[in-house]
Amino acid sequence: MNRNEEYAALRSSIAEPPQLEYTVTRALQRNGKARRRVRLFGVPAGSLVACFLGFMLLVNLFPPFARACGDMPVLRELAKAVSWSPSLSAAVEHDYVQPVGQEQSKDGIIARVEYLIVDQKQLEIFYSLDSDRYEALEADASIKLPDNKGGYGSSSGSYGTPNGELRQMTVNFVEQDVPEHLALLLNVYQNTSENDEAEPKANEESIAEAYFSPHARNPDVLAAFTFDLSLDPRFTAQGEIVEVNRAFQIDGQMLALKCAEIYPTHLRLDFGYVPENSAWLKGLEFYVENERGERFDPTRNGLTASGDEASPSTVTYWMDSTYFSESKELTLYITQVRWLDKDRESIWMNVATGEHGLLPDGAELAGIQRLDSGNLLTFQARQYRENNMYSLWNGYLDKNGEEQSFSSSGSSHTYHDPDTDEYLDGSTSGIFYETVPLPAAAGSEVWLKPVFTRVTDLSVPVKVPIR
Repeated sequence: MNRNEEYAALRSSIAEPPQLEYTVTRALQRNGKARRRVRLFGVPAGSLVACFLGFMLLVNLFPPFARACGDMPVLRELAKAVSWSPSLSAAVEHDYVQPVGQEQSKDGIIARVEYLIVDQKQLEIFYSLDSDRYEALEADASIKLPDNKGGYGSSSGSYGTPNGELRQMTVNFVEQDVPEHLALLLNVYQNTSENDEAEPKANEESIAEAYFSPHARNPDVLAAFTFDLSLDPRFTAQGEIVEVNRAFQIDGQMLALKCAEIYPTHLRLDFGYVPENSAWLKGLEFYVENERGERFDPTRNGLTASGDEASPSTVTYWMDSTYFSESKELTLYITQVRWLDKDRESIWMNVATGEHGLLPDGAELAGIQRLDSGNLLTFQARQYRENNMYSLWNGYLDKNGEEQSFSSSGSSHTYHDPDTDEYLDGSTSGIFYETVPLPAAAGSEVWLKPVFTRVTDLSVPVKVPIR
Protein backbone atom coordinates (compact mmCIF):
# COMPACT_ATOMS: atom_id res chain seq x y z
CA MET A 1 0.00 0.00 0.00
CA ASN A 2 1.50 3.37 -1.01
CA ARG A 3 1.16 6.62 0.94
CA ASN A 4 -1.87 7.78 -1.08
CA GLU A 5 -3.70 4.52 -0.31
CA GLU A 6 -2.71 4.77 3.37
CA TYR A 7 -4.06 8.29 3.48
CA ALA A 8 -7.34 7.33 1.79
CA ALA A 9 -7.84 4.40 4.15
CA LEU A 10 -7.13 6.55 7.16
CA ARG A 11 -9.50 9.31 6.02
CA SER A 12 -12.32 6.83 5.48
CA SER A 13 -11.86 5.40 8.97
CA ILE A 14 -11.98 8.69 10.85
CA ALA A 15 -15.13 10.71 11.43
CA GLU A 16 -14.50 14.18 10.06
CA PRO A 17 -15.02 16.95 12.60
CA PRO A 18 -17.50 19.65 11.59
CA GLN A 19 -14.77 22.28 11.36
CA LEU A 20 -13.11 20.37 8.48
CA GLU A 21 -16.14 20.39 6.23
CA TYR A 22 -14.97 23.11 3.89
CA THR A 23 -11.68 21.83 2.51
CA VAL A 24 -11.89 23.60 -0.83
CA THR A 25 -13.99 26.75 -0.68
CA ARG A 26 -13.83 30.39 -1.62
CA ALA A 27 -12.24 29.67 -5.00
CA LEU A 28 -11.69 32.90 -6.85
CA GLN A 29 -9.60 33.12 -9.97
CA ARG A 30 -7.51 36.23 -10.19
CA ASN A 31 -9.03 38.45 -12.89
CA GLY A 32 -7.27 41.78 -12.57
CA LYS A 33 -4.25 43.05 -14.42
CA ALA A 34 -1.12 41.14 -13.53
CA ARG A 35 1.15 43.08 -11.22
CA ARG A 36 4.75 42.33 -12.06
CA ARG A 37 7.09 42.07 -9.07
CA VAL A 38 10.78 42.21 -9.77
CA ARG A 39 12.43 42.42 -6.34
CA LEU A 40 12.00 39.80 -3.65
CA PHE A 41 12.99 40.40 -0.05
CA GLY A 42 13.46 37.92 2.73
CA VAL A 43 15.73 36.56 5.39
CA PRO A 44 19.23 35.47 4.17
CA ALA A 45 19.70 31.73 3.92
CA GLY A 46 21.94 31.51 6.97
CA SER A 47 19.50 33.48 9.09
CA LEU A 48 16.62 31.39 7.73
CA VAL A 49 18.27 28.20 8.94
CA ALA A 50 18.83 29.72 12.37
CA CYS A 51 15.24 30.96 12.53
CA PHE A 52 13.94 27.55 11.51
CA LEU A 53 15.95 25.76 14.18
CA GLY A 54 14.76 28.27 16.77
CA PHE A 55 11.18 27.76 15.74
CA MET A 56 11.55 24.01 15.99
CA LEU A 57 12.76 24.39 19.57
CA LEU A 58 9.65 26.40 20.34
CA VAL A 59 7.55 23.73 18.65
CA ASN A 60 8.96 21.02 20.88
CA LEU A 61 8.35 23.12 23.97
CA PHE A 62 4.99 24.61 23.04
CA PRO A 63 2.90 22.37 20.74
CA PRO A 64 -0.51 24.07 21.05
CA PHE A 65 -1.69 22.82 17.70
CA ALA A 66 -0.39 19.24 17.72
CA ARG A 67 -3.63 18.03 19.25
CA ALA A 68 -5.39 18.73 15.96
CA CYS A 69 -3.47 15.91 14.30
CA GLY A 70 -2.86 13.71 17.32
CA ASP A 71 -5.33 11.10 16.10
CA MET A 72 -4.05 11.15 12.51
CA PRO A 73 -0.77 9.16 12.39
CA VAL A 74 -0.16 9.92 8.72
CA LEU A 75 -0.30 13.70 9.30
CA ARG A 76 1.31 13.82 12.74
CA GLU A 77 4.84 14.19 11.33
CA LEU A 78 3.67 16.92 8.97
CA ALA A 79 1.94 18.75 11.83
CA LYS A 80 5.24 18.83 13.71
CA ALA A 81 7.14 20.03 10.65
CA VAL A 82 4.88 23.06 10.11
CA SER A 83 4.09 24.04 13.69
CA TRP A 84 6.43 27.07 13.39
CA SER A 85 4.00 28.56 10.82
CA PRO A 86 0.47 29.53 11.96
CA SER A 87 -0.71 29.52 8.33
CA LEU A 88 0.59 26.05 7.48
CA SER A 89 -0.55 24.69 10.83
CA ALA A 90 -4.08 25.89 10.06
CA ALA A 91 -3.86 24.32 6.61
CA VAL A 92 -2.95 20.92 8.06
CA GLU A 93 -5.55 21.24 10.81
CA HIS A 94 -8.20 21.84 8.13
CA ASP A 95 -7.06 18.84 6.07
CA TYR A 96 -5.72 21.14 3.37
CA VAL A 97 -2.95 18.74 2.30
CA GLN A 98 -2.21 16.95 -0.98
CA PRO A 99 -0.47 13.62 -0.23
CA VAL A 100 2.07 12.51 -2.85
CA GLY A 101 3.97 9.42 -1.66
CA GLN A 102 6.47 9.30 -4.54
CA GLU A 103 9.69 7.43 -3.77
CA GLN A 104 12.95 6.96 -5.66
CA SER A 105 16.08 5.05 -4.69
CA LYS A 106 19.53 5.62 -6.13
CA ASP A 107 23.08 4.78 -5.01
CA GLY A 108 22.00 3.79 -1.51
CA ILE A 109 19.85 6.89 -0.97
CA ILE A 110 16.05 6.96 -0.71
CA ALA A 111 14.24 10.19 -1.55
CA ARG A 112 10.51 10.56 -0.91
CA VAL A 113 8.15 13.42 -1.71
CA GLU A 114 5.51 13.04 0.97
CA TYR A 115 3.07 15.99 0.89
CA LEU A 116 2.23 19.27 -0.80
CA ILE A 117 0.44 22.28 0.62
CA VAL A 118 -0.43 24.44 -2.35
CA ASP A 119 -2.72 27.26 -3.37
CA GLN A 120 -2.93 29.77 -6.20
CA LYS A 121 0.34 31.53 -5.35
CA GLN A 122 2.47 29.36 -3.05
CA LEU A 123 3.73 25.79 -2.98
CA GLU A 124 5.12 23.96 0.06
CA ILE A 125 6.96 20.72 -0.73
CA PHE A 126 7.68 18.22 2.04
CA TYR A 127 10.20 15.50 1.30
CA SER A 128 12.62 13.20 3.11
CA LEU A 129 16.06 11.71 2.53
CA ASP A 130 17.28 8.47 4.08
CA SER A 131 20.16 6.04 3.72
CA ASP A 132 21.85 3.15 5.49
CA ARG A 133 25.13 4.16 3.86
CA TYR A 134 25.35 7.90 4.47
CA GLU A 135 24.72 10.03 7.54
CA ALA A 136 23.64 13.69 7.61
CA LEU A 137 22.33 13.97 4.06
CA GLU A 138 21.54 17.36 2.57
CA ALA A 139 20.00 18.44 -0.74
CA ASP A 140 20.13 21.43 -3.02
CA ALA A 141 16.45 21.63 -3.97
CA SER A 142 15.12 23.53 -6.97
CA ILE A 143 12.13 23.42 -9.29
CA LYS A 144 11.75 23.40 -13.04
CA LEU A 145 8.63 24.81 -14.69
CA PRO A 146 7.27 23.37 -17.95
CA ASP A 147 7.89 26.66 -19.77
CA ASN A 148 11.12 27.48 -17.89
CA LYS A 149 9.67 30.83 -16.87
CA GLY A 150 10.79 32.73 -13.80
CA GLY A 151 8.58 34.86 -11.60
CA TYR A 152 9.04 32.90 -8.39
CA GLY A 153 11.29 32.77 -5.35
CA SER A 154 12.20 29.73 -3.29
CA SER A 155 13.65 29.10 0.16
CA SER A 156 14.36 26.24 2.52
CA GLY A 157 14.99 26.04 6.24
CA SER A 158 15.79 22.33 6.31
CA TYR A 159 19.58 22.35 6.56
CA GLY A 160 20.65 19.97 9.30
CA THR A 161 17.44 17.91 9.26
CA PRO A 162 18.20 14.31 10.36
CA ASN A 163 17.85 11.53 7.83
CA GLY A 164 14.31 10.21 7.53
CA GLU A 165 12.61 13.36 8.85
CA LEU A 166 10.54 15.79 6.79
CA ARG A 167 12.28 18.62 4.98
CA GLN A 168 10.53 21.62 3.49
CA MET A 169 10.89 23.78 0.40
CA THR A 170 8.76 26.90 -0.15
CA VAL A 171 8.10 28.31 -3.61
CA ASN A 172 6.36 31.69 -3.92
CA PHE A 173 4.97 32.61 -7.33
CA VAL A 174 4.98 36.35 -7.87
CA GLU A 175 4.56 37.03 -11.58
CA GLN A 176 2.29 34.08 -12.32
CA ASP A 177 0.01 31.56 -10.65
CA VAL A 178 1.16 28.13 -9.52
CA PRO A 179 1.23 25.85 -12.59
CA GLU A 180 -0.52 22.48 -12.82
CA HIS A 181 2.76 20.59 -13.25
CA LEU A 182 6.39 21.12 -12.31
CA ALA A 183 9.50 19.13 -11.49
CA LEU A 184 11.35 19.00 -8.17
CA LEU A 185 15.11 18.54 -8.55
CA LEU A 186 17.17 17.24 -5.62
CA ASN A 187 20.96 17.11 -5.74
CA VAL A 188 21.87 15.12 -2.63
CA TYR A 189 25.22 15.40 -0.88
CA GLN A 190 26.66 14.56 2.52
CA ASN A 191 26.98 17.19 5.23
CA THR A 192 30.53 16.82 6.50
CA SER A 193 30.64 20.02 8.56
CA GLU A 194 30.07 18.15 11.82
CA ASN A 195 33.23 16.15 11.17
CA ASP A 196 35.37 19.12 10.16
CA GLU A 197 38.20 20.05 12.46
CA ALA A 198 37.91 23.33 14.30
CA GLU A 199 38.90 26.21 12.03
CA PRO A 200 42.05 28.10 12.96
CA LYS A 201 41.70 31.60 14.34
CA ALA A 202 40.90 34.04 11.56
CA ASN A 203 43.77 36.14 10.27
CA GLU A 204 43.97 38.92 7.70
CA GLU A 205 44.39 36.50 4.82
CA SER A 206 41.41 34.35 5.76
CA ILE A 207 39.19 37.41 6.33
CA ALA A 208 40.14 38.80 2.92
CA GLU A 209 39.37 35.46 1.32
CA ALA A 210 35.99 35.26 3.04
CA TYR A 211 34.81 38.74 2.06
CA PHE A 212 36.52 39.56 -1.22
CA SER A 213 36.70 36.23 -3.04
CA PRO A 214 33.66 34.71 -4.77
CA HIS A 215 31.95 32.10 -2.64
CA ALA A 216 31.25 28.75 -4.23
CA ARG A 217 29.90 25.67 -2.49
CA ASN A 218 30.27 22.68 -4.76
CA PRO A 219 29.78 19.56 -2.66
CA ASP A 220 30.15 16.19 -4.28
CA VAL A 221 26.68 15.13 -5.46
CA LEU A 222 25.95 11.57 -4.33
CA ALA A 223 22.68 11.23 -6.23
CA ALA A 224 20.35 13.41 -8.31
CA PHE A 225 16.58 12.94 -8.26
CA THR A 226 13.81 14.40 -10.41
CA PHE A 227 10.19 14.18 -9.26
CA ASP A 228 7.37 15.15 -11.61
CA LEU A 229 4.62 16.71 -9.51
CA SER A 230 1.02 17.23 -10.55
CA LEU A 231 -0.76 19.84 -8.46
CA ASP A 232 -4.42 19.23 -7.70
CA PRO A 233 -6.48 22.07 -9.27
CA ARG A 234 -8.87 21.95 -6.32
CA PHE A 235 -6.03 23.47 -4.31
CA THR A 236 -4.29 25.66 -6.90
CA ALA A 237 -7.49 27.65 -7.49
CA GLN A 238 -7.83 28.69 -3.87
CA GLY A 239 -7.60 32.39 -3.15
CA GLU A 240 -9.63 35.51 -2.48
CA ILE A 241 -8.83 39.03 -3.62
CA VAL A 242 -10.28 41.71 -1.34
CA GLU A 243 -10.26 45.09 -3.08
CA VAL A 244 -9.54 47.78 -0.49
CA ASN A 245 -8.38 50.94 -2.33
CA ARG A 246 -7.94 53.07 0.79
CA ALA A 247 -5.53 56.03 0.85
CA PHE A 248 -4.04 57.28 4.11
CA GLN A 249 -1.18 59.43 5.37
CA ILE A 250 1.82 58.49 7.53
CA ASP A 251 4.64 60.86 8.48
CA GLY A 252 3.69 63.33 5.75
CA GLN A 253 3.69 60.62 3.04
CA MET A 254 0.69 59.16 1.26
CA LEU A 255 0.11 55.43 1.08
CA ALA A 256 -2.70 53.44 -0.49
CA LEU A 257 -3.67 49.89 0.42
CA LYS A 258 -4.92 48.52 -2.88
CA CYS A 259 -5.96 45.00 -1.97
CA ALA A 260 -5.44 42.00 0.28
CA GLU A 261 -4.72 38.66 -1.41
CA ILE A 262 -5.88 35.93 0.96
CA TYR A 263 -4.60 32.42 0.27
CA PRO A 264 -4.60 29.31 2.48
CA THR A 265 -0.81 29.43 2.93
CA HIS A 266 -0.33 33.20 3.38
CA LEU A 267 -1.83 36.66 2.97
CA ARG A 268 -0.36 39.45 0.82
CA LEU A 269 -0.98 43.15 1.31
CA ASP A 270 -0.51 45.20 -1.88
CA PHE A 271 0.24 48.91 -1.52
CA GLY A 272 0.20 51.51 -4.24
CA TYR A 273 3.10 53.78 -5.16
CA VAL A 274 2.53 57.54 -4.86
CA PRO A 275 4.99 59.43 -7.14
CA GLU A 276 4.49 62.74 -5.31
CA ASN A 277 5.97 61.41 -2.06
CA SER A 278 9.39 62.70 -1.00
CA ALA A 279 10.42 59.20 0.15
CA TRP A 280 10.09 55.62 -1.05
CA LEU A 281 8.30 53.08 1.15
CA LYS A 282 10.92 50.46 2.11
CA GLY A 283 9.45 48.55 5.05
CA LEU A 284 6.55 48.16 7.44
CA GLU A 285 5.93 46.68 10.87
CA PHE A 286 2.25 45.77 11.16
CA TYR A 287 -0.36 43.22 12.16
CA VAL A 288 -3.97 42.41 11.23
CA GLU A 289 -6.85 41.69 13.60
CA ASN A 290 -10.29 40.26 12.95
CA GLU A 291 -13.56 41.04 14.70
CA ARG A 292 -12.75 38.53 17.46
CA GLY A 293 -9.42 40.17 18.28
CA GLU A 294 -7.46 37.31 16.72
CA ARG A 295 -4.07 38.64 15.57
CA PHE A 296 -2.16 37.78 12.40
CA ASP A 297 1.52 38.79 12.04
CA PRO A 298 3.96 39.36 9.17
CA THR A 299 5.98 36.47 7.82
CA ARG A 300 9.23 36.18 9.78
CA ASN A 301 11.27 33.91 7.52
CA GLY A 302 11.39 33.05 3.86
CA LEU A 303 9.92 35.58 1.43
CA THR A 304 8.69 38.60 3.37
CA ALA A 305 8.20 41.38 0.81
CA SER A 306 8.61 42.29 -2.85
CA GLY A 307 9.04 45.45 -4.89
CA ASP A 308 7.58 46.91 -8.03
CA GLU A 309 9.45 47.46 -11.29
CA ALA A 310 8.08 51.00 -11.54
CA SER A 311 9.84 52.33 -8.42
CA PRO A 312 12.29 51.49 -5.60
CA SER A 313 9.34 51.08 -3.23
CA THR A 314 8.58 47.83 -1.43
CA VAL A 315 4.91 47.43 -2.17
CA THR A 316 3.82 43.87 -1.30
CA TYR A 317 4.12 42.29 2.15
CA TRP A 318 3.64 38.64 3.17
CA MET A 319 1.92 37.67 6.43
CA ASP A 320 0.08 34.86 8.23
CA SER A 321 -3.09 33.85 6.49
CA THR A 322 -6.62 34.59 7.70
CA TYR A 323 -8.08 32.09 5.22
CA PHE A 324 -9.27 29.45 7.71
CA SER A 325 -10.32 31.91 10.42
CA GLU A 326 -13.66 32.72 8.73
CA SER A 327 -13.05 36.38 9.58
CA LYS A 328 -15.88 38.73 8.64
CA GLU A 329 -13.87 41.85 9.45
CA LEU A 330 -10.14 42.50 9.05
CA THR A 331 -8.25 45.61 10.16
CA LEU A 332 -4.63 46.50 9.44
CA TYR A 333 -2.56 48.19 12.19
CA ILE A 334 0.74 49.79 11.13
CA THR A 335 3.23 50.38 13.95
CA GLN A 336 6.40 51.37 12.07
CA VAL A 337 7.39 52.63 8.61
CA ARG A 338 10.84 52.68 7.01
CA TRP A 339 11.53 55.27 4.31
CA LEU A 340 14.24 55.91 1.73
CA ASP A 341 14.37 59.67 1.27
CA LYS A 342 14.67 60.59 -2.38
CA ASP A 343 17.40 63.14 -1.62
CA ARG A 344 19.48 60.53 0.28
CA GLU A 345 19.48 57.58 -2.10
CA SER A 346 23.28 57.56 -1.84
CA ILE A 347 25.47 58.54 1.14
CA TRP A 348 29.03 59.82 0.69
CA MET A 349 31.92 58.21 2.55
CA ASN A 350 35.68 58.81 2.56
CA VAL A 351 37.13 55.40 3.35
CA ALA A 352 40.59 56.81 3.99
CA THR A 353 39.49 59.21 6.75
CA GLY A 354 36.25 57.57 7.92
CA GLU A 355 34.26 60.73 7.22
CA HIS A 356 30.75 60.19 5.91
CA GLY A 357 27.37 61.76 5.35
CA LEU A 358 24.29 61.26 7.49
CA LEU A 359 23.83 57.52 7.99
CA PRO A 360 20.44 55.76 8.18
CA ASP A 361 18.48 56.03 11.44
CA GLY A 362 19.94 53.82 14.15
CA ALA A 363 23.24 53.20 12.26
CA GLU A 364 26.79 54.16 13.18
CA LEU A 365 30.19 53.40 11.68
CA ALA A 366 31.80 50.94 14.12
CA GLY A 367 35.13 50.53 12.37
CA ILE A 368 37.16 50.17 9.17
CA GLN A 369 39.57 47.28 8.78
CA ARG A 370 42.19 47.93 6.10
CA LEU A 371 43.42 44.94 4.13
CA ASP A 372 45.50 44.47 0.99
CA SER A 373 42.36 43.48 -0.92
CA GLY A 374 40.40 46.53 0.24
CA ASN A 375 38.51 47.76 3.29
CA LEU A 376 35.98 46.06 5.53
CA LEU A 377 33.35 48.52 6.75
CA THR A 378 31.47 47.52 9.90
CA PHE A 379 28.33 49.37 10.94
CA GLN A 380 26.43 49.22 14.19
CA ALA A 381 22.67 49.14 13.66
CA ARG A 382 19.54 49.08 15.80
CA GLN A 383 17.15 46.20 15.39
CA TYR A 384 13.68 47.33 14.38
CA ARG A 385 12.29 43.94 15.37
CA GLU A 386 13.43 41.62 18.17
CA ASN A 387 16.06 39.08 17.10
CA ASN A 388 16.11 40.50 13.58
CA MET A 389 19.22 41.42 11.60
CA TYR A 390 18.84 43.07 8.22
CA SER A 391 20.88 44.60 5.41
CA LEU A 392 21.71 48.30 5.67
CA TRP A 393 23.06 48.66 2.14
CA ASN A 394 22.02 47.85 -1.43
CA GLY A 395 25.51 48.34 -2.82
CA TYR A 396 27.53 51.44 -3.67
CA LEU A 397 28.69 53.83 -6.40
CA ASP A 398 32.43 53.63 -7.06
CA LYS A 399 34.84 56.47 -7.88
CA ASN A 400 33.54 56.47 -11.46
CA GLY A 401 29.93 56.73 -10.35
CA GLU A 402 29.17 53.20 -11.51
CA GLU A 403 26.79 51.05 -9.47
CA GLN A 404 28.40 48.07 -7.77
CA SER A 405 27.13 45.33 -5.47
CA PHE A 406 28.92 43.90 -2.45
CA SER A 407 30.54 40.53 -3.08
CA SER A 408 29.33 39.42 0.36
CA SER A 409 28.24 40.72 3.75
CA GLY A 410 28.04 39.44 7.30
CA SER A 411 25.89 40.26 10.31
CA SER A 412 26.42 39.40 13.97
CA HIS A 413 25.34 40.50 17.44
CA THR A 414 29.03 40.88 18.33
CA TYR A 415 31.99 42.80 16.90
CA HIS A 416 35.70 42.60 17.61
CA ASP A 417 37.54 45.84 16.79
CA PRO A 418 40.96 44.76 15.45
CA ASP A 419 42.48 48.21 16.15
CA THR A 420 41.45 48.59 19.80
CA ASP A 421 40.98 44.86 20.54
CA GLU A 422 37.62 45.87 22.04
CA TYR A 423 34.87 43.25 22.06
CA LEU A 424 31.33 44.61 21.63
CA ASP A 425 28.20 42.60 22.35
CA GLY A 426 24.81 44.03 21.39
CA SER A 427 22.76 40.89 21.93
CA THR A 428 21.03 42.27 25.05
CA SER A 429 20.59 45.84 23.83
CA GLY A 430 18.93 45.37 20.44
CA ILE A 431 22.15 46.09 18.53
CA PHE A 432 23.82 44.13 15.72
CA TYR A 433 26.79 44.68 13.43
CA GLU A 434 26.95 44.41 9.64
CA THR A 435 30.24 44.15 7.74
CA VAL A 436 30.57 44.85 4.00
CA PRO A 437 33.70 44.75 1.80
CA LEU A 438 34.92 47.59 -0.42
CA PRO A 439 37.62 46.39 -2.86
CA ALA A 440 40.69 48.57 -3.26
CA ALA A 441 39.64 49.38 -6.83
CA ALA A 442 36.56 51.21 -5.53
CA GLY A 443 38.72 54.16 -4.53
CA SER A 444 38.89 56.19 -1.35
CA GLU A 445 35.55 57.95 -1.91
CA VAL A 446 32.35 56.01 -2.48
CA TRP A 447 28.61 56.62 -2.24
CA LEU A 448 26.83 53.92 -0.26
CA LYS A 449 23.27 53.02 -1.29
CA PRO A 450 21.09 52.57 1.83
CA VAL A 451 18.13 50.23 1.97
CA PHE A 452 16.32 52.91 4.00
CA THR A 453 17.31 56.21 5.60
CA ARG A 454 14.81 56.82 8.39
CA VAL A 455 12.39 54.96 10.62
CA THR A 456 9.07 56.26 11.92
CA ASP A 457 7.76 54.49 15.04
CA LEU A 458 4.07 55.06 15.68
CA SER A 459 3.00 55.17 19.33
CA VAL A 460 -0.60 55.03 18.09
CA PRO A 461 -0.87 52.55 15.21
CA VAL A 462 -2.37 53.72 11.94
CA LYS A 463 -5.62 51.82 11.48
CA VAL A 464 -6.74 50.76 7.99
CA PRO A 465 -9.95 48.72 7.51
CA ILE A 466 -9.48 45.88 5.03
CA ARG A 467 -13.06 44.64 5.10
